[in-house]
Amino acid sequence: MNLNQTIFFSIEIWGAFFSLIAALTILLTRHFDKSGSRKLLLALLCSAALMISSGIEIYFRGDTSETGHSIERWATFAVYFLSFLSIPLSAQYVSQIIYNRSGGFKLYWELVEWGLFIFGAVLLILNEIFPYIYYIDETSHYAKMPFFFWLPSLIGFTGILTTLAVAFVYSKYMLTIERAAVISFLTLPLIGIIIKLFYPDTPFVTLSIVVSVIILFISYEASYVQFLVEKEKKLSQEKLKIVNRQMKPHFIFNTLTLIRFQCLTSPKEAAETVTEFSNYLRGITDYLTEEDCISVEAELDIVKNYLRIQSKRFGDGITMEYDIQSTDFDVPPFSIQTLVENAVHHGFKSGQIDNGRIRISTKKDGNRRIVTIEDNGAGFDIKEMQKKEKNSVGITNTRNRVEIMCNGELKIESEIGKGTRATIVIPE
Repeated sequence: MNLNQTIFFSIEIWGAFFSLIAALTILLTRHFDKSGSRKLLLALLCSAALMISSGIEIYFRGDTSETGHSIERWATFAVYFLSFLSIPLSAQYVSQIIYNRSGGFKLYWELVEWGLFIFGAVLLILNEIFPYIYYIDETSHYAKMPFFFWLPSLIGFTGILTTLAVAFVYSKYMLTIERAAVISFLTLPLIGIIIKLFYPDTPFVTLSIVVSVIILFISYEASYVQFLVEKEKKLSQEKLKIVNRQMKPHFIFNTLTLIRFQCLTSPKEAAETVTEFSNYLRGITDYLTEEDCISVEAELDIVKNYLRIQSKRFGDGITMEYDIQSTDFDVPPFSIQTLVENAVHHGFKSGQIDNGRIRISTKKDGNRRIVTIEDNGAGFDIKEMQKKEKNSVGITNTRNRVEIMCNGELKIESEIGKGTRATIVIPE
């Protein structure tokens, strides 16, 4: 290799290495935006493969052996093919950015990009059979054909300009750094394509595409940092809400009233209730300022003490059932407790249920842990609940903390007159 080949080869290999490192970083942070990270990951892997192919093409350029000529030919084909492929892959990620920022506005313009990729791939395959765009000469150098050498550039221009039009229309939905990333994604490959028309042996197209994808990666990381900041801020707000909620005095006053009554009628039961109440308060105070999830066993201890006290208040009106099959996972503090409280206060309010039942179960389902809280209470209209949920501190708080702290989800099903089921799903 001459000096220029050595320089370009080194740049391509280092670019491939950086793209792979970026892909690994995306893989580790994919929970931030699963759909977007998957699309960007594919674009980065395509970028790495493109640079490796370009490096191989540079390395074997001028190799007149049969093997060298064959490798040069297929490496050149791979460079064109992966260049076409990188455009719809990157466009998919840009579309995902717009989708996220616009609150769910779905765009299908990347389908045009995929159509252009398929068209370009067919042209490349035909060129391998009947060269009309380019060929690799006997000295293993790229040689363009006289009439249709511009076809790959036209496809690239069309794909990029399509993205440019969409980006201008929907740029208002992007962060500043995302807007800058998309602009670079559009302009750098255009410059590379123009240079390629006059200097076909230079790898400026591959370099420009890779730089564009890397800038998209940087914008992803910037969005991820913003996500972490907002997550921490939101989690702090949720902690304040849960502290205020757990320290509301109605349960404490009701329990003290119960103990007073038991002291007059059954001192032994009063002593048991004091112990249960003490254990409940200890659990509450231990975890009020907890920043991480706690074991499901610790959470269930709080719940069981709470339900023992409530069962004494309601007498035989409510029975509890437990089906605990899995305990090797963590949950946000007071997540199960809040849902159980809702079952007691809303499911069995005003004495509507004579034979109330609350059932708590945990189980392992593949790579997920599932907690279910069921009651046969009054139930409610799910649609009405969704409208009022913003004002329901308990449910909203629990849903937010399950999502933020455990990357899980809370599902609620209910039917008027039949009861309610709340399900917490936590992935491994």
